Amino acid sequence: MKLHYSLRRAAGFTLIELMVVIAIMVTLASIAGTAIYSHLGAGNEAKCRANLEQLVQLGTKYSQDISHTGLLPTSGMDDDEDTDTVNESEGWWLSVAPELDAVSFPRQMGGKMKVSSIFHCPSDHRADIGNDSTFAADEKSVSYVSWTDASDDPENPNSCIRTTAKQNLDTLPWLSDGNPVKGVSVTDVDTFKKQVMPTAERHDGKILVAYASGAVKVYEIEEDTSAEKVFRKIAPELARKAEKATKGKKGKKSRRAVSDDDED
Repeated sequence: MKLHYSLRRAAGFTLIELMVVIAIMVTLASIAGTAIYSHLGAGNEAKCRANLEQLVQLGTKYSQDISHTGLLPTSGMDDDEDTDTVNESEGWWLSVAPELDAVSFPRQMGGKMKVSSIFHCPSDHRADIGNDSTFAADEKSVSYVSWTDASDDPENPNSCIRTTAKQNLDTLPWLSDGNPVKGVSVTDVDTFKKQVMPTAERHDGKILVAYASGAVKVYEIEEDTSAEKVFRKIAPELARKAEKATKGKKGKKSRRAVSDDDED
């Protein structure tokens, strides 16, 4: 009788045993999935960083070979009259991309330039660029935005950063993770909120920034951190100039109000 019972037990699993096995398998699958996701995320971050480092080199080459004045192109720069097939003010990449061999120009007005995959972050899923080495560049497919300090022309906040000027290039962002807007660079908190802050999710709460000096830095963004605080951390000089300009405008308003009172 005991032998018969043992044989029957060995023939299969009880419901509880089966549930335990399934629970263990689900747990292991979850751990494996998390590990794979973390590995892929780390790989994408490293690729994104490498992209920015290469783009900084192209920007430096552009500033030396084309402008000869240390200018780093932005998405609001004046169009070069020599390029009748593209409008450089639309995107900074239209100026930098020709420094690469892997680029093709549009054959007609309004066509999109094809650029190297270094202009696209693998964690940016707004556009599917496929597995080709080049892709049509536009505001959806390019993963980085340009910054400016607006030091040359206060009337044009999108004026280029001049690396030859006497300023701390380590505190002047030139490119960063971002969602480009046609003809607009990051100039203040408002443009930062619109173009940069939403992209922190690409690298699990991190934003990658390439500075005019050539350095590439990674900033970890906590969920409850305000955009203003992050902006000041990434671009202290730009934040300081913006605060100074704001105070200047308030001072002018106050003086104007006093003058109006005197007239009364």
